[in-house]
Amino acid sequence: MVPLHGIGGRQDLPVPFEIVVVGAMLAVLASFVVLSLTWRATRSAGRGTVALPRLTRLVDSAAVRWMVRVLGLAAGAWAAWALLAGADNLTNPIFGFVYVWVWIGLVPLSLLLGRVWPLLNPLRTLHLLVCRALRIDPDHGALDLPPGVGVWPAVAGLFGFVYLELVAPDRTTIHMLLLGAALYIAVLTCGSVLFGRRWFAAADPFEVYATFMAHLSVWGRNGAGVLTASSPLVNLSRLVPPSGTVAFVTVLIGSTAFDGLSNSTAWIGWIQAQPTRPIVAASITLVALVALTAATFVVASRTGGRIVRSPLAGEPRLFVHALLPIALGYVTAHYLTLFVFEGQRTLTLWSDPLSRGWDVFGTAALDVSYALAAYPALIATVQAGAVVAGHVGGIVAAHDRAVEISPTGRAATNQVPMVAVMIGYTGLALLLLFAE
Repeated sequence: MVPLHGIGGRQDLPVPFEIVVVGAMLAVLASFVVLSLTWRATRSAGRGTVALPRLTRLVDSAAVRWMVRVLGLAAGAWAAWALLAGADNLTNPIFGFVYVWVWIGLVPLSLLLGRVWPLLNPLRTLHLLVCRALRIDPDHGALDLPPGVGVWPAVAGLFGFVYLELVAPDRTTIHMLLLGAALYIAVLTCGSVLFGRRWFAAADPFEVYATFMAHLSVWGRNGAGVLTASSPLVNLSRLVPPSGTVAFVTVLIGSTAFDGLSNSTAWIGWIQAQPTRPIVAASITLVALVALTAATFVVASRTGGRIVRSPLAGEPRLFVHALLPIALGYVTAHYLTLFVFEGQRTLTLWSDPLSRGWDVFGTAALDVSYALAAYPALIATVQAGAVVAGHVGGIVAAHDRAVEISPTGRAATNQVPMVAVMIGYTGLALLLLFAE
């Protein structure tokens, strides 16, 4: 794939880059100051939430649910055909399907429609069909899923995927993608046999990713399972983070930061000068950025709790939801143009999975519009704005939680270490995003 997620550069920003970085960090600090003075009670208690029972009946109807399942099954089968029988070159739509439509597309899909991936996932549908054919309860497997497993299997899956996408040699070749797909299918299939369909929520990195991003949408469900519409802050606060959530989100953020770094000319020059093989240096750097993200977040959370002498107010899992707006900002900043351009290109290739001149869906003759590329200043501004907006959103979510669980009147004090870390994240994110 053509690296089209770096069109906006430092020189395209409307003001000097140094001013952008300093201004962004000051904006994050200012948001904290304003919140500490005006936000004295939690505002995520569900006020303004509207229950939608009629929409729930429609969405949960068998016809709608099976329509979505069949759509996901058909897309998965078409992609599998391209992977197994298609040409080993970039005219094969499988690369755009995996790296663009699925990986990046899950974000806008989850923001617009909420938690839809479990219905679209073809492996879930196949598991359900097999269980029904054999008259087996899909919720139960040969073993009980240990209660503390959380999403740790998905953490391993996510790291494996980002390693394949960002580091592995020959990652845009059929044999490498086939290896990754085989491992993904084997882990989910074997796990679902052993533990039932609960395994998908614990081990599918795409499902965990989409579920977390769905908490930033306006759609949610109440305790009775009824669809609701409310502010993203309310939905975000309702996230009940299972074990492994901190690791999952920090892998997501750290790997996105590595993606920005690895596309810079400075990185290319540095890695070529290393005595070790490039893959070794890249692997160490990826792990280091993920570890740095996790360590700084955990230390900030724990330190805040110690300052206000409240272990509960220092529990990282209670604040991890505040990282999701940051992750969304990073994904938007890094992958917006890639999604726009390569998404269109994948659509044109989708009609011809075997590169034989077919036009099955009537998309082969469509022209890819690169009109957005004519506005690099706009792209750079949106990228920088997404980073800042993500961190401000994280500050808001973290402060609201601090108000809820910190000793009375000490929420702002609790958040000082977290704000310091987020200011640092902001500056580093912009440096990596616009690395030269």
